[in-house]
Amino acid sequence: NIWNRHDPRERMWAARTRQLQAAHVTTFDRLWSNLPFLRPLVTITGDTLADYGVDHEGGRIHDLLGTRCDPYVNRMLTDQDFDFHCHSNLTRAVLPYGLTEFDVHDVLNVFQCTGLNDEDRYFMKDCPARQGDFFEFFAETDLLCALSTCPGGDLSVPMWGPGAHDPIEVCSPLGIEVYRPAGSLLTNWKPSTRAQYQNLHGMTVPTWSDHQA
Repeated sequence: NIWNRHDPRERMWAARTRQLQAAHVTTFDRLWSNLPFLRPLVTITGDTLADYGVDHEGGRIHDLLGTRCDPYVNRMLTDQDFDFHCHSNLTRAVLPYGLTEFDVHDVLNVFQCTGLNDEDRYFMKDCPARQGDFFEFFAETDLLCALSTCPGGDLSVPMWGPGAHDPIEVCSPLGIEVYRPAGSLLTNWKPSTRAQYQNLHGMTVPTWSDHQA
């Protein structure tokens, strides 16, 4: 999840990013924010899996089609409670920053391999990422980012249905590094600006003269 550090009402908008960029993103794609802001929050600058392309099942990497796993659908499917889905992990992560579960939004599933099958149904498959692979982005403005290491691991173990069991053996840690770019790299760069639409969606604001007639 990604928010504007100074105004968390502005956050990543997965649906518009799919339209403006792609349903699976890679180097030089941008992740866009919600209305009324509509501006790039980050630009992807590095992706060791950029050459993965499309596999024989139609799978692609770095997914914006799906969303996060959550305890609500888990309860619906299994009649059991589990508190460490990605939605819950993100909820706990943002609490120290004054945000709540209501601020958690649709995600970018980094490294996740997904697609749509011949029946237009969403599918996920084993993650091809290996130790040393990375995904890098440049922040176009001050950001708050929250991450979750998915409890489904590399998705090679079913979490529901026949054969489902604890996927802990296919869960791996994620490393996070944050850098400050050298000043020379920022020559002629400017922070992204919000959309320029200034009208009021067809509405008018009453003025004092309106009451003098």
